[in-house]
Amino acid sequence: MEEDYTKYIPLIIIGFMTLMQIYMRLSTRLVRGKKISSLGDVATTEQQKMERLIIYFTSGFCGPCQTMAPMIEQISTETGAIVKLDALEYGELATEMGARGAPAFVLLDNGVINKVHLGALTEKRIKEMLKL
Repeated sequence: MEEDYTKYIPLIIIGFMTLMQIYMRLSTRLVRGKKISSLGDVATTEQQKMERLIIYFTSGFCGPCQTMAPMIEQISTETGAIVKLDALEYGELATEMGARGAPAFVLLDNGVINKVHLGALTEKRIKEMLKL
C-alpha cells in the first residue's frame, strides 16, 4: 500500500517560505556596521554629508510601496534624508545593503549601515529612524 505524500505539500511550502523569511532577516543583520563607500550616483552631495540617511528601495509593482509613496515623498521633501531607489534598477546596491525585497529601508549613520528594515513602515517609525 502506497502512502499519499501530496498531503505534505502545504507543509513543505510553509516550511520553505519560513526558511526564506529567516534567511532574509538574518542577511539584513549581517550588513550592519558595513561602510558604504560611495553613494555618488544615487544621493546628492548634501545627502551624503547627512548624519542620518535612509535609502528606500521600492518597486513599481509593490502594493505597499505605492501605498506609502505620498508619505515617503512628504518626509523626503521635509527632511531631504530619504533617497528613493528602484530595487530592480539598483539591484546590486540593494543586495550590497542587505535589502532583499521591496519595500526596504536602509538606515545609514555617517555612511555606515545601522539598520535594514524589510517591509512597510508608518510615518512615525520612519521619523523615529531619522530621530526627528
